[in-house]
Amino acid sequence: MTLFNKSTILAGGAHITAMCAGILLIFFPLVSDIDQIANSSNFTQQYQVNKTIFEALGSQGLFVIILPWMLSGICLLSSIMAKSTSSSQKTLLLRWKSYSWAMSAIFIVFIVLSASSIGKFYIPSGLLALASAFYNR
Repeated sequence: MTLFNKSTILAGGAHITAMCAGILLIFFPLVSDIDQIANSSNFTQQYQVNKTIFEALGSQGLFVIILPWMLSGICLLSSIMAKSTSSSQKTLLLRWKSYSWAMSAIFIVFIVLSASSIGKFYIPSGLLALASAFYNR
């Protein structure tokens, strides 16, 4: 029984890159936003600023940070569990492999839906999770 196969290494890479992207979004102002200086009846002055995830989204930023961490973590766990189960338990083995496919699909949907703002930071993680699910078949 070896835990370090291609799918486990790729899932671990997806989890590490998701955590790095989340930490970057927490500490560094990478999210573009527009602020207003003055707002009168016929004149509005706006300027573009970069903010951290919590400055831009408030408490909803926590969801954007934790969801990719959970998805990549479940993908890593399912990759480990699919390889550690014995081959006599085919139902359990297929269940763990299906979790890996489901989590990578949800991760890709999350990236596509948020591609214009936050999703671009999680593209490497999503691709690694998808590759992990492919090698976990």
